[in-house]
Amino acid sequence: MSKVAGAEVLADRERLLKALPSSEGLYGIVTTDRADGVLYVLSRYEDPEWWLPKSKSTSNQPDCSRKLDFARITGDQLRSEAKIILARLMWGEVSLSNGTIKLAFQNLVSWLNWLREHGIGSQEHVTPLVAACYAHHVQRLTSRHKPGKPLSSNTKGNRLSIVERSWQLLLDTSHRFDHPWPESSAHALSGHNGQPRQAKTAIIPDKVLRTLFQHAESLLRRADELLHHRDALDAFQPRSKNRTDRNKEKARYLKTHGWDQGLLALKTTLRDLRDGCFIIILATTGIRAHELGNIRRDDWYSEDREGERIYFLGSRSDKTHEGKTSWLCPEIAVQAVKVLERLSLPLQCELEQAMEVAKVAGDYEEIARLRSISGTVGLTKGWSHSNRINLLGYLGLNKCLKDFAKKLRLDWNLASHQFRRTFANYVVHHKLGDLRYLRDHFKHWSLDMTTLYAMNETQDLELYDEIYAAFDGKRHAIVGHWLEPDTPLSGGMAGHIRQMRSRSEKVRTYKDRKEMIEAISELVYLRSTGIAWCTNDTGVDCAGGQCEGCEHGCIDDTHKPFWEGLYLQQIELRQIDDLDDSSSKTVERTMERCEKVLTDLGVDINRLKEQLTDVDVI
Repeated sequence: MSKVAGAEVLADRERLLKALPSSEGLYGIVTTDRADGVLYVLSRYEDPEWWLPKSKSTSNQPDCSRKLDFARITGDQLRSEAKIILARLMWGEVSLSNGTIKLAFQNLVSWLNWLREHGIGSQEHVTPLVAACYAHHVQRLTSRHKPGKPLSSNTKGNRLSIVERSWQLLLDTSHRFDHPWPESSAHALSGHNGQPRQAKTAIIPDKVLRTLFQHAESLLRRADELLHHRDALDAFQPRSKNRTDRNKEKARYLKTHGWDQGLLALKTTLRDLRDGCFIIILATTGIRAHELGNIRRDDWYSEDREGERIYFLGSRSDKTHEGKTSWLCPEIAVQAVKVLERLSLPLQCELEQAMEVAKVAGDYEEIARLRSISGTVGLTKGWSHSNRINLLGYLGLNKCLKDFAKKLRLDWNLASHQFRRTFANYVVHHKLGDLRYLRDHFKHWSLDMTTLYAMNETQDLELYDEIYAAFDGKRHAIVGHWLEPDTPLSGGMAGHIRQMRSRSEKVRTYKDRKEMIEAISELVYLRSTGIAWCTNDTGVDCAGGQCEGCEHGCIDDTHKPFWEGLYLQQIELRQIDDLDDSSSKTVERTMERCEKVLTDLGVDINRLKEQLTDVDVI
């Protein structure tokens, strides 16, 4: 690792770009990075491995994700062609992230090794027939993680696109070849049908999230107690030299201070506390995994808005290259960050010591690595690389989340990316008024979305887009359900909706049913009253809980459990002997309301009464 001047880097790049077509004089600086203001060389063209700069990686990615190991490609000639392609990709007009470059490299390795396996030692021998055979090979591949399942169209597209890129980037070299598929394209061959992409990420089920959050919250409430035991243990100096005896001393010391579950249990519970804090932040902010990793100490603030305290969590977003970004959050997320600060303090002290060692040794790459993670609240210590301090990466975070769920015996394959879509879904349900769990932690989303976004110009705009998309999706689903010919409806709007159903059969105003639902949904304001959907966007002329008779109310079969429960309650009330006349009349009126709605929803009232009789209610 050596220092270098910027002028030398640029000179090498210009010379290499001119030399690539002839494949002569291919040596010089390829990648660099910077630490403490010093520019240093990471890789040279002639190296068997190229390292990408850490500054272009998200902070939670492991170092191995930055390595391009050309030894993975069989055949000297194919390796040299791969370097030409990668150099031109990296130095193209559009700056690519490390993730994009690494994906291209992996797909290039697959393509070139396939050629070698079929006796082709250079891409200059590639013909459309060879490319067609490779496309057929890709079509038959299955997922490495889900054996037997074909590759997705996106994965196949990436595999085939590198063939097109190779064709483009070798055109002025002696390794050029004809267009791989003259009558088609990688996009078409991959099976893309032109339809908009549907969200693939699963939404965490309510029952699963409730269990996760409740356990995480219970751990957060114990944070002071657990950290007190950890700090006391750190300050304790056992006298024994033998490791086993030292651990016994520590266990006895903890027991005298109120912890009788042993050293391992304390360590495990502290790790669970950390992971629980991660879950609280992910569930209540919509933050991505690498943005969670980029949270630094004291990187939050609050402000008073008309008597309500609004909190913002800060971090850095590398996904959209927005840099410093903020997320609206509830107070519990800030509490979780504060606990993570305390949990990571010992590792932060170790990191600062390691930084001094690296400075003395002149290890600029290590200085850059440590500086990039210093102050973050997700520090961890790995088993590899001499037990050095790292930032908990994407894979490590997912393993922690899965272990957390497994301990709770949850049958769900939990992953960090699921929280963002789940969060957007919860915001939508809160704004519709039918959020039943975590309501207190989402109350700040009761404000108008435009007002919320205007509070802070550094907020994650993409998250708002995802919330709007989730809201549209939910609204389309509700209205689409209403328009299904077999969906039972009640309420003042039911007649209008039935007219829409019949009219949509007679008059083909829309291209298809989906377009009709989207158009109608745009005109409908929706919120939940608990017993019905309300479409009154003014708040004027509200029936005050009499939704079944209101012209703005629509009750569908999703509300049936509530009305059945209300009917059961009225039957129980009617059995009370000392009800006065006014109360009796109220009960009878409510029963009549329930019977009308339940009949509209297809419930056989007499049969329902028989079922209630069977359980000795009447």
